[in-house]
Amino acid sequence: MKNIVTVGGGTGSYTILSGLKNLKDVSLTALVSMADDGGSTGVLRDELGVLPPGDVRQCLVALSEHSDIMRKLMNYRFENGGLGGHNFGNILLTALEKVTGDFAKGVEVASEIMKVRGKVVPITTSPAELSVLLSNGKVLDGENEIQGAALQEYGLEKIFYKNNVTLNPHARDAILNANVIILGPGNYYCSVIPNLIVSGFKEAIKKSKAKIIFPVNLTNKMEHTENWKVSDYVRDIEKYLGKKVDFILVNSEKPSEEQRNYYELEEGKGVLVHDDMEDPRVVKSHLLSNVIFKPQYDEQMKATRGFIRHDSEKFTQCVNKIIT
Repeated sequence: MKNIVTVGGGTGSYTILSGLKNLKDVSLTALVSMADDGGSTGVLRDELGVLPPGDVRQCLVALSEHSDIMRKLMNYRFENGGLGGHNFGNILLTALEKVTGDFAKGVEVASEIMKVRGKVVPITTSPAELSVLLSNGKVLDGENEIQGAALQEYGLEKIFYKNNVTLNPHARDAILNANVIILGPGNYYCSVIPNLIVSGFKEAIKKSKAKIIFPVNLTNKMEHTENWKVSDYVRDIEKYLGKKVDFILVNSEKPSEEQRNYYELEEGKGVLVHDDMEDPRVVKSHLLSNVIFKPQYDEQMKATRGFIRHDSEKFTQCVNKIIT
């Protein structure tokens, strides 16, 4: 039995977990970012003082072995009235935190309800307000503000938490007991890096004997990683980790013109990640989903979702070849 730990959040984690759960002789643990403050999650966080449920909900749905109707229920979004814009699953997780008095305990209860294969663990149980310091001295607070900020134009000096955000002991145990750790994919500065800067994460990673797999994002994000190459991602992630990754997964499949056009509508040019690394750690494979994910925008909750994604099955096959 191999222990696989994923680190991330949002659509990226949902996509890879949907496939990884089908591997045999594997124990899965999803470590999930707690920095989200946009959309339905942000409203619940601000109004009720709870930890952000959105990314956790997506991981629970991905790992659920329950009926399709239950997964649809967890993702159901109310369209009208006072609950307009909210997902049922977000409300359920919020209520469970209030009932149990502990977000992590609420996630455990939700996992039982959802018949989750594996574990979903918040990277921290501390309130986590993500911030960035720009080279001009300006500080941006909150993932939602960082999401649309021109980080490259003004220069990213530092990404940090304003308060003391410590690693969840259960997350630490998962890292130390892991055989394989997968970092990402996902929104680089809003879903991946927020996990790595949690106090105690770097130390746990250094002690872990797990092989680290780093799937490079399929595309760059405008004003965050625009025009980045594979080497830029690897160099940056290793800076935060304090150690080298063992495997670098690189997509070798070009998106269709239709996919690229949709992506460029929101992210502009420089969207494709150029593979510039000649390194034995690089594993090239067809990892791209051919499904056209059109841009989704919720006017009420001000949230968007990625629409060029990894293919769950292709990704899983690639990982399986590495670990067997």
